[in-house]
Amino acid sequence: MKIKTLVVLLIVMLTISCKTAQISIQVLKPAQITLPSDVKTIALINRSLPDKKDRLQNILEGAVTGEALFADRLGSEECIKGVFDGLSNSPRIKGVIPGGINIRGTGTRQFPEPLDWKTVDVICKSNGAEALACLEVFDSNCSNGMTNRKVTKKEKDKEITYTEFTARFDVNIESGWKIYFPAEQRIIDQKIYNDSKTWINTSDAPKKAEQGLPMKDNAVSQSGFYAGKQFANRISPRWIWVNRVYFVKGIPDFEEARRLVKINDWKGASELWLKHVKDSGPKIAGYACYNMALASELDGNLEIAIDWAKKANVDYKNKKALNYMNTLQRRLDDQYRLDEQMKGMQ
Repeated sequence: MKIKTLVVLLIVMLTISCKTAQISIQVLKPAQITLPSDVKTIALINRSLPDKKDRLQNILEGAVTGEALFADRLGSEECIKGVFDGLSNSPRIKGVIPGGINIRGTGTRQFPEPLDWKTVDVICKSNGAEALACLEVFDSNCSNGMTNRKVTKKEKDKEITYTEFTARFDVNIESGWKIYFPAEQRIIDQKIYNDSKTWINTSDAPKKAEQGLPMKDNAVSQSGFYAGKQFANRISPRWIWVNRVYFVKGIPDFEEARRLVKINDWKGASELWLKHVKDSGPKIAGYACYNMALASELDGNLEIAIDWAKKANVDYKNKKALNYMNTLQRRLDDQYRLDEQMKGMQ
């Protein structure tokens, strides 16, 4: 069954030049990791925390490196929540967080030994899941800095020069995931991912600038949640907003087509554009072919859209059409992956 992979925003967002207007559309972006078609629900557990025997060593390591005490524990818990939140709007899979599971790992940047398949099978079956995503490594690295510059501003017709201070706080998260597929007793993916989050605050004094930044524990928790959402994006297709332009000036029919686009009458607009794809003026013909490429993309016909964009560029020397043609080709390449990832979905 063909899956709809594009949604059109019903209004023209803004005019970006005298010749073109811009619309925003949603397209379905494929996941980095293609899960088996049988996987509709994935269980999410945190195995990144250390055993008791390793806990003291890890706490001492945290004190030496300046990491906030227990920040990684909070961050790893938020990471699981981030994956769950990221999958809540997924058109492909849903996440479930099992309760009452306390499986420990190394508490370091090293993956522990894989879980035994009996344990994986029990977790999945008791939670209605076909796969298990296990967070087995979680490590945060924090850094901060301060810069300053001279700034001049006007107050009551006088120019005042003062020093502006900018405080920065960066958190890098290393999250290591294993995805277990018990039906085949196969680990689908095992990888450590790096995700970063930055806070910046500016003030007229260093202390004020620093006070506008989050506390370390809170920053690691927020960054963990963000890393979790990024992992959700890696295992499931997701909707993203992209911008497209089309030509609205040159002849009255283009202006009328623009009015039709505003009321979501793409069929009517396409009929007007189609009248001019062989216009005696090469510029108008190129505009019309370009617009037909957009109409074809919105109709889900990517190959036809590429043909129209190619015609606009090759036959009528429309420079914008070359970039658009490359964009459409990337979407077509993505479509092959999406067809595989969305197999069996309604």
